Amino acid sequence: MTDIPSPDLSLGNGFPPATAALLTDYFDRLRGAAREARIDIDRDSLDELVAHVRDRLDGSDRSLEAVHRVLAELGKPETLARAYEADPSDDAAGAAAAAAAAGDDRSLTGLARGPRPRRTGAGTFLGVPYDIRPPTSERFASRAWNPADRRMLVPKALGIGWTLNFGALAVRAHLVRPDDEDVPFAEVPLRIVAATMLVPITLLTAFAVVAVATWAGLPPVVPSHWGFFGEPDGYSDRDANLFLLSGLAAVPVAAAGWVHLARRSRWNRVGASAVSLALATVALAILLQTVYSVHGGAGIWPTWVGIGCAVALPLALLVGVSRSGRAAEQRRDFAAKSKKGTTK
Repeated sequence: MTDIPSPDLSLGNGFPPATAALLTDYFDRLRGAAREARIDIDRDSLDELVAHVRDRLDGSDRSLEAVHRVLAELGKPETLARAYEADPSDDAAGAAAAAAAAGDDRSLTGLARGPRPRRTGAGTFLGVPYDIRPPTSERFASRAWNPADRRMLVPKALGIGWTLNFGALAVRAHLVRPDDEDVPFAEVPLRIVAATMLVPITLLTAFAVVAVATWAGLPPVVPSHWGFFGEPDGYSDRDANLFLLSGLAAVPVAAAGWVHLARRSRWNRVGASAVSLALATVALAILLQTVYSVHGGAGIWPTWVGIGCAVALPLALLVGVSRSGRAAEQRRDFAAKSKKGTTK
């Protein structure tokens, strides 16, 4: 096991020495607990955790009381270290359950919202992140929707490079706030969670309709790549092209359906719906671009429109579900306060 690196504690200016010392002590204890338990937590994971703490402290007076409150959300460093040992195939509830088993219920919210550790098969090479671990619905969901993470581009859940964090985009666009929900989508009614699958299924159906209506009339060789100004500069077999595009559209939707049928956490299910929607939209856009070019169309505007929709549609879906969850939390809190008031 390699030595666990120190996290970047540059949380910003304005921290009194006492609060800075408290933060440093907490992360030193976390590193020590992980080292003693032989749990690997790399620098990226620690930096993500620091970013979570920074986001929670934004707008506060950064007093000792505020820092204590945020660290209490994460739970004891020893408990948090053990949660990083949770099986990555588990969903967010799995890590929280590890904390609950250790007897620290206060860490449930922080763990469910916080980052996950990187393991063998994930890291960076020449500054580019990669992740070739077996995919999990939790990892896809946390990369697609994490308003507590201010980064708009985060490492891909599978593959090389970066992907869009719709949660950070929604925060930047002032559509949601980082702390609107205690745990993303946890209070969203199950009927709404299930209904999110209807959107990618609709896009997949549209793809199938366009393919059936147009593909037989296309030549045996069709454009498959376009230059900057829209002129085709790559060609492929028509049937092979359709097979690849169909896989891009159908496989993610099928995987999202499995996540729903397996009754994973609400966060996982909504995230799977959003990711499959984005990929089905891209596949439909490429299909329309191919048909457009074969029939003499100039430019790649179908692709650009498709890319825009691949961002806008999942964003609208996720924001809508998040607002539903926020409203449900507010109703729950109001009911609890009303009940408390009537019992006095």
